[in-house]
Amino acid sequence: MTFDSLEKLLTSEIYSLRQKEKSVLFDAAMRDVVTHHYNHCVPYRSLCDKRGFDISRPYRLEELLYLPASIFKDALLLSMPEEDVFRTISSSATTTGRPSRVALDKGTSRRQTKCFNKVVLERLGNKRRKFVVLDSADAIGRNRQVSARSSTIRSLLFCASSAETCIDDNNGRLEVNEEKLVELLSQAEKEDCGVVIFGFTYILYSLVVKKLLEKKVAFNLKGGKILHIGGWKKLESEKVTPEKLISDCVKVFGIDAGDVVDFYGFTEQSGMVYPTCESGVRHVPVWGEIVVRDPLSLKQVETGEQGLLQFITPIQTSYPGHSVLTEDLGTITGIDDCPCGRKGKTFKVIGRTEKAEVRGCGDIMAEKFA
Repeated sequence: MTFDSLEKLLTSEIYSLRQKEKSVLFDAAMRDVVTHHYNHCVPYRSLCDKRGFDISRPYRLEELLYLPASIFKDALLLSMPEEDVFRTISSSATTTGRPSRVALDKGTSRRQTKCFNKVVLERLGNKRRKFVVLDSADAIGRNRQVSARSSTIRSLLFCASSAETCIDDNNGRLEVNEEKLVELLSQAEKEDCGVVIFGFTYILYSLVVKKLLEKKVAFNLKGGKILHIGGWKKLESEKVTPEKLISDCVKVFGIDAGDVVDFYGFTEQSGMVYPTCESGVRHVPVWGEIVVRDPLSLKQVETGEQGLLQFITPIQTSYPGHSVLTEDLGTITGIDDCPCGRKGKTFKVIGRTEKAEVRGCGDIMAEKFA
């Protein structure tokens, strides 16, 4: 299958189309991909039939059958021949010891990379930048089967002119090399190179920002960017809010508040990433959609109401990850009205449901520093 509607969608500007304009292109691409999964993934077809979801009839986006994120812990679902598997990606093991696993063919891998790169470049700009990565050198290694953590780090390095790590792995215990970190940031300050500092949220704050504040060490890295992802649960227990993290990053690194960028994404839809914009909300790209559902009834809720986040995208064709209901709570904050100028839906992620498995890769990383 050639997925012509999908390829046409991927040529559109990421955030330039208003919601109504986008929906025409998006719905056409989704219909082709849903049909593909129905025809090529037996478990997905069985689920559709069991739930009475008829792919041949017209349906609204909120009526689209979704899979719970937890299902990817129980089975490696394929919408392609097994011999076409190009790479598998695994999330961090949770308290159940069962990571989510997804399999990619070359077409899906190419699309994921293309979409990821477009979003990152739109947020960071086209200039290659020096990266300081708050992780160990091993996380950048290349293998056929990779962790979600390594995959995320490696994916970002396409826009790096150079990349240095500042974490030492001492027999499984990860420790920040403070001398190297200060040396790297001092050099970036001197070069005025618009450095990018990337790390998992807990590591960024507790092991870097907090320590530098305590030692009264600060830099002037104006024009640089701070990118972070995951691991908010442990910071919440320390009463560190997103606002405090941004404020303290501004103090330590001397950057603008809008240049502290929180990335959100999850293994079950690898390639889809939602950075905060300059106004502090997340935008849904032209090749994605979002539905918010009541945690008890699972019915769609109105804009501004809190519920479980369902993410929809046609870019996953090697496995039925096109419509995933997560365990994350959030709310749609607006449509076509963000002060930053980007069009489409905006949303905020509030946190996990109380009964959800809360240990994501950021939390697993945090424990290696304990």
